[in-house]
Amino acid sequence: MIPQIPIGAAAAVGASIGWRAAWSWARAKARRELEWARAQMRREVRNWQEAAARATAEAARVAREAEAFKDGCKSGREDVISIMPLLVAAQQSPAEEARASGDRM
Repeated sequence: MIPQIPIGAAAAVGASIGWRAAWSWARAKARRELEWARAQMRREVRNWQEAAARATAEAARVAREAEAFKDGCKSGREDVISIMPLLVAAQQSPAEEARASGDRM
């Protein structure tokens, strides 16, 4: 005769096996979701690092342009200052020539 297992014991064994299977399945699912979240975070970190590198490069470019503009303005200002006596002399010369020739202004 085959030994019979009481129904309560069979139910307990079945529940234990079912619980273990469900627990393993849930743990595997959680592991997959965690790995997916880590991959998302790595992509996001890489994206922000690339954005920071682009912003740094843009800031350096703008700083170079500002320095070049400043140098250009300084050079232009020095040019104007250096030719100012010539401009003043050129404006006064026609007036003096007109009086010398007898023409009226």
